[in-house]
Amino acid sequence: MNSKQSSSEQFMLYLKSLGGSEVDVTGPASVVSVEDTVETVVSRMRKEKYAHGYDLVDPSTLQASAQVLISRRDENKPLHLARHPQEGDYQLDIHLSGSDTTRETIPMKSLKEAKVWARERLDTVGAQAGVIYHSTLGSTGPGTGTLASNFERSVGWLVPINTPPATTE
Repeated sequence: MNSKQSSSEQFMLYLKSLGGSEVDVTGPASVVSVEDTVETVVSRMRKEKYAHGYDLVDPSTLQASAQVLISRRDENKPLHLARHPQEGDYQLDIHLSGSDTTRETIPMKSLKEAKVWARERLDTVGAQAGVIYHSTLGSTGPGTGTLASNFERSVGWLVPINTPPATTE
């Protein structure tokens, strides 16, 4: 993967590897607000697909499309950290079968350590995907905060370019 690519470009490559395209991130359901999360975008896109007669909607394509959209939004939003990352600032959303998502606090300060911890946790529960968010004030539910990294078992870790700096503490 090219480190010069933006996170949305990386997510778009993943979407294309699933058979998706730019068409999957256009249309009324693709307008993303500041409050939107990956999960709210997936839900809205799923409803739009069903409304247009698509009964079988690939959840992986919807998830990847939503990640492209959220990443595009976040790339245009400056990341300001008022302090060094603290233990618990990183949150792991674990995507289980179907649309079940759980959120767990990651007991690490650096993104590098958080990814190691998260990968072990994803392996333990047998999840195929997970997303690490850097929490922001009031961002306690799944899909909230600033997207820090995304894990897909078939691809590995994808890292947005606006990732908070890792600490060595």
